[in-house]
Amino acid sequence: MEASKDIELVPNTFKDLAGEEQVKKDQDTLLTESWVCLNGIWMLESEAHIPVENRGMMYGDGLFETMVSTNGQVILLNEHLNRLNNGLDYLGIDLQSSREEWRRLFEVGIRKNGHLGTQHIMRLQCWRNGGRGYTSRTSKGSWYLSFRAMPNEFDKTNYRLMSSSFTLSEKAVQANFLKSSNALLYVMAATEAQRKDYDDALLCNGDGYVGECSSANIFWVKDQTIYTPSIICGILQGTRRDALLRELYNQSLFSVQEGLFYIESLLEADIVFSTSTIKGIQLVHSLDAIQFGKDLDILDRVNKIYQSIIL
Repeated sequence: MEASKDIELVPNTFKDLAGEEQVKKDQDTLLTESWVCLNGIWMLESEAHIPVENRGMMYGDGLFETMVSTNGQVILLNEHLNRLNNGLDYLGIDLQSSREEWRRLFEVGIRKNGHLGTQHIMRLQCWRNGGRGYTSRTSKGSWYLSFRAMPNEFDKTNYRLMSSSFTLSEKAVQANFLKSSNALLYVMAATEAQRKDYDDALLCNGDGYVGECSSANIFWVKDQTIYTPSIICGILQGTRRDALLRELYNQSLFSVQEGLFYIESLLEADIVFSTSTIKGIQLVHSLDAIQFGKDLDILDRVNKIYQSIIL
């Protein structure tokens, strides 16, 4: 990783370049705009420029990681770094970056974006260098790290899913740890749900087994047993999913089954919830016209286990 270069804009500098009105405008920008990092160089988001012949944009030749920081700490950082490195190895992209360098970079970014609040949504976008054509002469890559303020509160009541008309591809099984830049399937599923006034879409695979939502993994509970689709269904191996499962197995408070399930199994559930990096645990109110139960005791126990892994 190239040495990070901090760009510190000092208010006095503005006075040499513009009048008082411009000074105030620039200072206001510093209070509202986020700092981003492009290949090791920090800058304001409005100053960042990426070449138009970007292989990530042209071919989806890259990957990304979405993370959340709370009070200066990236939640499940090791899990995110594991998935990042596995994905880069799978794609054959070399960013020449160590885990410790990423850690230090995230720490700097969180400090620089302290004006956005104590919680941030962080997105690390990586892509292979090289120009047009499906093949590239280099394995070297580029990356871009951005920050957003976490929304104050998500509307977690009456969260409604629809059955998507799109299906998961079997190709995803080969690299279920890969958050590919080519996320068109999830874009289409989420867009379909939005168009029909649902909060998200539930996708099954080509064999009809329950898979995942467009941006979350799915769980359901029946008679004190927690069910969730196996990764062989073609789902993304979510960091929150994996961490929750590990703790569920360790604590033995519930029986847990990962497997291949048809939609009928989910429809008989006592309670349904999803997990994702940004929303955490999300209680699901309904799927299509079928409403699920709201066993708050089960949800409370699951939430306590979940909180123990992210705090």
